[in-house]
Amino acid sequence: MNKIGNQQMLREINLSTLLHAIFTHGPISRVELARKTKLSPTTVSVLIEDMIRERLVHETGTIGSGVGRKMTMLNIRADGGYVIGVDLSSAPVRCVLLNLNGELIAGQSFKPMIGEEQIKAELAAHITAFIQKHQIPIERIKRIGISLPGRLDETQSVVMTSTYLRLHQFPLRQTLEDQLPVPVLLSNDLDAAGFAERFSGAAKGDHTIIFLMIDYGTGVGIVINGQIYHGSNGSAGRTPFFAPYCTSILADRLLKEFPDTFGGKAHDEIVQHYVRLALEGVQPFDDQVELMISDIADFCGKALQLVNPQKMILGGWITDNAVFFDRLVTAIRESEKSPYGDTPVLPFHWKMHGSAMGAATLGLHSIFKQKTVQ
Repeated sequence: MNKIGNQQMLREINLSTLLHAIFTHGPISRVELARKTKLSPTTVSVLIEDMIRERLVHETGTIGSGVGRKMTMLNIRADGGYVIGVDLSSAPVRCVLLNLNGELIAGQSFKPMIGEEQIKAELAAHITAFIQKHQIPIERIKRIGISLPGRLDETQSVVMTSTYLRLHQFPLRQTLEDQLPVPVLLSNDLDAAGFAERFSGAAKGDHTIIFLMIDYGTGVGIVINGQIYHGSNGSAGRTPFFAPYCTSILADRLLKEFPDTFGGKAHDEIVQHYVRLALEGVQPFDDQVELMISDIADFCGKALQLVNPQKMILGGWITDNAVFFDRLVTAIRESEKSPYGDTPVLPFHWKMHGSAMGAATLGLHSIFKQKTVQ
């Protein structure tokens, strides 16, 4: 690489180092930034002025008293840009807008899109309309994150397969970037939901978590040392053995076997009524739910022993009933059998908005992560 290329690469690395430090530790002074990043005060000063001009960073005031020199504090400028998260796994599709501080600015829903042709024709148009509705110049949108049910390739750019969306070998990232002048990130919906919990939810600040979802779909999102773990071929976290407990499958079985008890109810209502009857001791539901709790707890206990995360987050209908959830957590703790203390097991914070929030916060993560020499 030539000298100019080396200088440009070094500048980008130093910029990302400073942005990461301000995002993580702000408000922070230039002096403290130089100390934390090991960059020279001159380099820090020059690059900070560039970031202020680019509206990524702003001065928030001074600290210090007496005769000593006051220090000017720096922080990320919240309105210096925005990220968008779209969850294609939900019906309706959910879309969120966050500022650079990760604060939720707006949300919107639109009809599901199924199949390659419909997604090509409508997804970028929906996102554009959402941006225009909130009167944000397109250049202020820094990233667009898309979460979806299915398996992605190792570059997280091609949808290898998605049964729900009816996609196969679909280059979704390139398709959107051809239509929108914004970098696009793709993620599995469960990975995104788990990342949202770590970024600003029930596991905020934790670097290693396990996120188990049992709802209309099922799967596990794993974050290790702040990075989503995808597995060797992108299929880590599959839990097909929990399919009988998924909302629609469980509800259809109950409706078929006990039409007088569950007839006339929606799937969500059937599952929650089933849980209430079980907790009241009504047979055969009581025994069935006890077996279910034992089955889920056994899996969770083994996963906790294997990964040893800081927290385990549970999501879906298994968190809706407080008594059921408490019994499940108790069973998980009995199954974990750790001599080092119980791992906290918590319900998800973002609920139905988790995957959209996760897609957006993965965009923030890509903006503020520290670059390194490859």
